[in-house]
Amino acid sequence: MTKAEFIKELAEVLMVSADELTPDTELSKFEAWDSTAVLNLIVLLDEHGLSVDEEKIPDCKTVQDAITLAGIK
Repeated sequence: MTKAEFIKELAEVLMVSADELTPDTELSKFEAWDSTAVLNLIVLLDEHGLSVDEEKIPDCKTVQDAITLAGIK
């Protein structure tokens, strides 16, 4: 999965346009960034074969934090 693909998928989780997301975008600015979004992100990453420490996802402050956690380069 590329960064662009990840951002597109994350945008769907957050129910926003991918154009609204950059690596520096604060996740907390979106109402949809809640426990359900965290679960959806875990499922998304799992579907793409990406394993992450699930307990660290809520600590992600920016899109880049999520990209880094997922190990996407």
